[in-house]
Amino acid sequence: MRFTPYLAVAIASMAIFSACEKDSEMVTVNIGELPTLTASTDSLILLQENAADTAVIFNWSPLDVNWSNNEVSTNILTYAVQISTKERNFQGAPILTIDAQGTTAAATVQQLNTAMIEAKLPLEEQSNLVARLALTLAPNKVQYSNVLELKVTPYEDVVMLPSLFIAGALNNWVHSNDFRVGSINSDTKYEGYANFTAGNLAFKFSSQANWGGTNYGGTTGKLSNAGNADNLEVPAGGYYLLKADTEALTWTATPVTWGIIGAAAKGWGDNDDVALTYDEKENVWTATVDFSAGPFKFRANKAWTISFGAGARAGVLSYGGGDLQITEAGRYLVTLDLRNAGYYTYTIEAQ
Repeated sequence: MRFTPYLAVAIASMAIFSACEKDSEMVTVNIGELPTLTASTDSLILLQENAADTAVIFNWSPLDVNWSNNEVSTNILTYAVQISTKERNFQGAPILTIDAQGTTAAATVQQLNTAMIEAKLPLEEQSNLVARLALTLAPNKVQYSNVLELKVTPYEDVVMLPSLFIAGALNNWVHSNDFRVGSINSDTKYEGYANFTAGNLAFKFSSQANWGGTNYGGTTGKLSNAGNADNLEVPAGGYYLLKADTEALTWTATPVTWGIIGAAAKGWGDNDDVALTYDEKENVWTATVDFSAGPFKFRANKAWTISFGAGARAGVLSYGGGDLQITEAGRYLVTLDLRNAGYYTYTIEAQ
């Protein structure tokens, strides 16, 4: 099969130049057979410990491009591998596009995993993806190769910051990754959130997930690593932001409730917060909200002292970050997840 496109947009200036020199000669471009896309594998189980490794390599032969006038020829061909879900089959934007300089392209484990997370594909379960090669000669002249099927299992992308473990009456004095304060800047300052019920207020911080490391008890506002230090204790049941500084040997516990504020919800006024409800079973904050298209943020205690906006990547939050956005009005389930100490996330799901 051979194809002869007339690339009016891409070579307009060259055609005009040619007309002056060559008595209005029309410049055309012929291409040969479309290349076949191949992949190094068609089944992948992605692992977080291999995040920097190459997950899959795509290869193809170069497309033969011939100009009717070599004097005005230029390298106008670009390649990109597009990946979509099999269900969507390239309807709408691909979940991942990999631009290529030559005849090969690769996706790392982290690239592919992040794309699947942002596409809201199930974690730790196999999903069916499709891949194709897009060959672009001009903005209005894109050709596509054969389609490959890929079976890919993504992982839950958990960022574990340097941590102190919380063990106390709230969790039967057991150390686990579910109860931690994390160091956002990898220094001696830690923070995290924990829910305490009435009568279960005592706890300690531990440097490792057992009692064999440095354990911190103390008094109100003060930490002590002495073996006979008293338990730390919050004043009453509730949801708290806990902070600890192992160099200054200080700690704080700030009770918080959470809400949504912004033009996408009720507005930016002092009393416009839409309250989130704490789910004690899942340890997350949720609300079903009728949103307008527009910006919003999360904030605690109907004040800006503690607030979250957009973080470094989709779904991740940052203290004082930029506005989060609702692009399409509708009813959404909002989930604020503060379980992973120092690395906080949220999800928005249409209802």
